[in-house]
Amino acid sequence: MKIAILNLMPTKKETERQLQTLLEAAGAAPQITWLTTATYKSKNTDEEYLKAKYTTFDKIKNLRFDLFIITGAPVEHMAFEDVAYWKELTGILDFSKKNSLFNIYICWAAQAALYHFYGVNKKPLPQKCFGIFEQRIKNKSGVFYKNFQPRFNMPHSRHTTLCGVKHGDLIVEAAFGSEISVISARGQRALFITGHPEYDADTLHNEYMRDLREGKSINMPQNYYPQNNPQNPPPNVWRAEAVLFYTNIINHIRSIKNETV
Repeated sequence: MKIAILNLMPTKKETERQLQTLLEAAGAAPQITWLTTATYKSKNTDEEYLKAKYTTFDKIKNLRFDLFIITGAPVEHMAFEDVAYWKELTGILDFSKKNSLFNIYICWAAQAALYHFYGVNKKPLPQKCFGIFEQRIKNKSGVFYKNFQPRFNMPHSRHTTLCGVKHGDLIVEAAFGSEISVISARGQRALFITGHPEYDADTLHNEYMRDLREGKSINMPQNYYPQNNPQNPPPNVWRAEAVLFYTNIINHIRSIKNETV
């Protein structure tokens, strides 16, 4: 399966491993083209590593993919247009919609794509949405939740939320409380995921420890540590559902490919 991943995360190697492991567990046998921005240089990843592992959009703009993924990025406090690579990103978003059979936009990228394509804006939360939250499936007829229980777990780590989803071409797939976690585009060719099913068991812990070291005001991740004690290793209570979720996505992409042959 030909997959392109625009990795906007500062923890590039960790994100690579998480997504590749999840795609492999879902049976994708992925051939991944890793993309980075040309208009913004990463401050957290060695430039030689980026040159060896990554390419830029101008090198792949004549190719087609089965799946295009765009990750989150730590820029959610900024207006979309103020992000250094916004113009480049909108070009990549337009490309992904036309030149990939299916698209997944994760966390901030989900917000960015919803804003660019549908005018859905974001707003700051009173406090960070941070922890493991029980999701409820809203679209029980959808193809992405075959063999799921009505509720499932997903990690979230974000400071902003959507301002409401009222566009006729968008379907809310899953949510928790007042928060929307998964949206699909009508026609079932794209998913906008505001959480992180790809996260490892210790990813939220590492983020929490980092924020504490930096002196940030941060609450402990909810529903995460046994007995709410950061000394207790957190169990990965979302992994099986994350693999099933991505397995359903991969099977759906294969069905799309079969229809287009």
